[in-house]
Amino acid sequence: MGGDGNSSRSMRRFRILTVLIGAVAIVIVVKLLVVMFAERKYWNTISSYMVVRNKTVEARRGNILSDEGLLMASSMPQYRIFLDFKTSERIERMRNSDQNKKDTLFGNNLDKTVSAMHALFPSIPESRFKEYYRSGHSRKSHYYALMPDGRALSYNQFKEAVETVPWLKARYDGWFYSKKGTVSRKKPFGQLATRTLGDLYGAKDSARYGLELSFDSILRGKPGVGHEERFRNTVRLVVDEEQTDGCDIVTTLNVNMQDIAESALRRELEKVDAVSGVAVLMEVATGDIKAMTSLTRTETGYYEIQNNVVKELYEPGSTFKTVSMMVALDAGRLSLDDSVYCEMGEYRGFGGVRMTDSHRMGWATTVDVLKESSNIGTAKLISAAFKGREEEFVEGIYKTGINTHFTMQLTGTAAPVIRKDGYWDATRLPWMSFGYNVQLPVINTLAFYNAIANDGRMIEPRLVTEIRRDGHTVEHFPVKTVVKQICRESTLRSIKYMLGKVVTEGTGKSVASEYFTVAGKTGTAQMSQGKSGYKGGGVTYLASFCGYFPAESPVYSCIVAIRTSTSFGAGATLAGPVFHEISEKAMALSVRKDMKEAVDTLHGHFPVVLGGNLANADYVLKKLGMKAVWDDCEPDDSLWGTVRTKGDSILFTSREYRNGLVPNVTGMGASDAVYLLESVGLKVELSGVGRVYSQSITPGSVLTKGSVISVKLGMR
Repeated sequence: MGGDGNSSRSMRRFRILTVLIGAVAIVIVVKLLVVMFAERKYWNTISSYMVVRNKTVEARRGNILSDEGLLMASSMPQYRIFLDFKTSERIERMRNSDQNKKDTLFGNNLDKTVSAMHALFPSIPESRFKEYYRSGHSRKSHYYALMPDGRALSYNQFKEAVETVPWLKARYDGWFYSKKGTVSRKKPFGQLATRTLGDLYGAKDSARYGLELSFDSILRGKPGVGHEERFRNTVRLVVDEEQTDGCDIVTTLNVNMQDIAESALRRELEKVDAVSGVAVLMEVATGDIKAMTSLTRTETGYYEIQNNVVKELYEPGSTFKTVSMMVALDAGRLSLDDSVYCEMGEYRGFGGVRMTDSHRMGWATTVDVLKESSNIGTAKLISAAFKGREEEFVEGIYKTGINTHFTMQLTGTAAPVIRKDGYWDATRLPWMSFGYNVQLPVINTLAFYNAIANDGRMIEPRLVTEIRRDGHTVEHFPVKTVVKQICRESTLRSIKYMLGKVVTEGTGKSVASEYFTVAGKTGTAQMSQGKSGYKGGGVTYLASFCGYFPAESPVYSCIVAIRTSTSFGAGATLAGPVFHEISEKAMALSVRKDMKEAVDTLHGHFPVVLGGNLANADYVLKKLGMKAVWDDCEPDDSLWGTVRTKGDSILFTSREYRNGLVPNVTGMGASDAVYLLESVGLKVELSGVGRVYSQSITPGSVLTKGSVISVKLGMR
């Protein structure tokens, strides 16, 4: 009996379970039918939103660095933010719900958003933000710019906005707002060396010219591949194949020297209202270009329109006389003691064509001819040496390497034109001897004089020294020798001697310095106007000076060339002053004095050290061979504080700066004070020189971003 009762209960349970399973199965089938037929349109709409869209993951473009590692060109991300006040839902019941959520988010957080945006952009009043947002919401705009003026936000602004603006919380991305990221190529030093560095086409990552173009494949990197996925109300990017960011390139350009060259050249061009001008500073031993500028007159001033240093061909004029003299001396057909009659400045002996000199000279030695830059004397000497051997003369020019096509690690550079074949009439050889009937880029003339300074070794001018990835060298570009020895050592000694005489006694006196010796050659050439000849459409001159310094142990070579059409200008009067300024300031930058040399028995030898960023001050002291004592803190790159001397020690004391309070910048230099105050959102007005001795807003008071703080500097 007991067994039958248990069996009966088990059967009942089995029947109940079977009925439940059947009911669930029926519900599932019914639901499937509803989804397949009744709700088919709705789910098809939903699925269209979930389609995976492939997306390119852009690679970061590499930086262009100066010789000291300073950023000269860098890619900075920017974001344009758009608000979405209208739902995109297509199903009515979903559309009403979503729109209600958007309206609620707008109404509940309008005041907080306006307040946060005003804090980020104090120049725009809260009332304008509020009116602007209400207008967009009332029109139910679907793609409404976050900023009233439509501007893009920098990376730091966007990051702060996401943290402080309620509407821009991450969970609302793709639902209440969308962002469009772009990359802007920035040059921290403005227009400095802009043609050398290059540029990109608008918003596209496509190079136009300069190093940006010639190293485009290196800087560009390789884009990755990803896809967008929608999750609830957000869209996220899933990376399927990682991008490879571009490499950095390290240039030979020195920011300070580039600024010196551009400033000196611009002042002279403005002074004489010149058409254009170029200036190049090169390191003798390496061929490294420390500064290269090419300025052209426009309606609004002088700007780098084209890199004329490497792209334009000139007849070099009298700077080419050094080449002619070298070839003749090296061939044994000329000596320093040879004499020639210079016809008192005017001569018609070569085919009856008039030849003139600015100096009226009679008999002159080879040294005097180069020193006083006599066209007649040069033409007579070279004609006597190579008449009937013209092609041998040109072969000698080729041996110096001056006809080399220097690509300069740039695209579109010009190749020199020095022909040795063809018809040699009565004028071709004599005029070629002093810089006509040949065409050279400016950089070739400089490379030749640099070779003289470099004991006869011609090296290729260099703009980029290495390629880096994540701070590590990927490829190094070594110094390249073009010609091991441009002439015999005895010839080189003679040329150096004559170039020194040009500056001490001849036409190049204006470039001389009282601090070091200079050697080089002036040049003045009447420029051809193409089919119009040398006088058609007005006379244009190229005034130049090319040389090196210090003459006895050269460190730098330099060329300055100025094109003018307003009046005759010799190389000494136009290019000379620019060369003089560049040479003295470049040498001043390279001076490194040992602090111990300043020690005497009566006074201490501590330099004046201002408060501010202690890591920077510590770095400078170490470079001077001195050591600071960190009084109450450990070395830290982000530490700020004060500096004082105690006995034989320089003490660093940290100064704490609390968020939301005005920093104390007394005792700091101008740069550190401005950086610290602007980093917390204050606008700084500076007056005076020296260190900060007062600030208009009391240190430690509550900070109000956008406030103006007056900072006074003095020598107290």
